[in-house]
Amino acid sequence: MTIQGTEKVALVVTNDQHTNSTVAVCPPVVNLDDGGTYHATRTQRALWDCWRDFWQQANELTKGYRRVGVFNGDLGELDAKKRSTQLVTINKATILSMVIETLEPALDILDAAYFMRGTEAHTGKSAWLEEAVANDIDITIRESKAAASWWQYTGTAAPGVRFDIAHHATMGGLPWTCKNAANKLASLTMWYYRVDRDGKAPHVVIRSHNHTCADSFDNYPARAIFTGAWTTKTSHTRRIGLENAISDISGMVILCEGKDEYTVHKIKYESPEDKRIWALKM
Repeated sequence: MTIQGTEKVALVVTNDQHTNSTVAVCPPVVNLDDGGTYHATRTQRALWDCWRDFWQQANELTKGYRRVGVFNGDLGELDAKKRSTQLVTINKATILSMVIETLEPALDILDAAYFMRGTEAHTGKSAWLEEAVANDIDITIRESKAAASWWQYTGTAAPGVRFDIAHHATMGGLPWTCKNAANKLASLTMWYYRVDRDGKAPHVVIRSHNHTCADSFDNYPARAIFTGAWTTKTSHTRRIGLENAISDISGMVILCEGKDEYTVHKIKYESPEDKRIWALKM
């Protein structure tokens, strides 16, 4: 499948918003169905400012391009496994409304959008939350008549740049091993496409899920990029011994300018967690 449009196409990639988590990006004020009001925390307000700034920068970078958004999974947080109390609400209608309001800065500039399905523990069985959001957005590029969202996209931008996009991929949990995941993914991709299929490999492979950035750059003909997130540490993160880990807060713009030619612009922000270190006194 090809991303249809003008000769120059810009992919604007974000993921892992986890909206409805009390430690993730969300609008500053959320009206609850019982008449109450949720006000974003200091951390959430900082994430919201970064989120709006990202889309302003993306708007500037992509002038003259057809803008295609890629929302690469985990748009919201349902906590389907009931592991935590870190939720704004459990009302599904309110969560859906909150996710769409969070997307408004993006929808103001995009010409089209792909919604990828994330992790069922976060977005429900068969990632129904992404499917519901995708069905509500007019500019959604549907996977089929039956499904608005995608488990995987394998296709090209108009200038002939090939992409393989999905939410999930594994990554090592140690600081000195996690970055190797991009090289592993790039080499696996080359094998799957060139050996198993005897075909052309994608130019760019995009994966998310781990809240950590990694990039294989030009180590292989297929470039594998892991993206960051728009949430800080949850109680689950602390429970598995990653209390000192910091999420990479970031998004990405890929400008497809000609046949086989693309440029990656990564936009990163300091995590609100960084500012808390050494802030407390005994």
